[in-house]
Amino acid sequence: MKKFIAILCILTSIFGIFGCSDSSYQVTEVANITMSISDVSSVGATVTITDTNNNQEMYGEWYEIEKEINGKWRKIKTKEDAYFNLLGYLPDQNDQIIFHIDWEWLYGKLPAGKYRLLKEIGSMDNKQYIAVEFEIQ
Repeated sequence: MKKFIAILCILTSIFGIFGCSDSSYQVTEVANITMSISDVSSVGATVTITDTNNNQEMYGEWYEIEKEINGKWRKIKTKEDAYFNLLGYLPDQNDQIIFHIDWEWLYGKLPAGKYRLLKEIGSMDNKQYIAVEFEIQ
């Protein structure tokens, strides 16, 4: 009985932290747009989007982080509802936008594992999602 309770506590803790639903996002490769990540820590990172298209996209503050669990991308449970400013950013003269993201307010400190950060591009009727993978040791 004690083993059963211990296993139940562990499973509850894992699913409580990460949620238990699969990703609902279809990530696509978009011509001439790349995203990279640097300065990764358990509470944030720097994300750089490079868009070399003639008609560059506009990028907002929204992002989502998912964790890879058993080969599937899973939504991470947030600490609270997330609301992002509806600002639109265009790439600079170097065709880049740099976001300094602090996700501790939304996800807390992320434990070791493999993650991906998603960003949305496109218009309301033609949304696409790009992603960059990263690891926390």
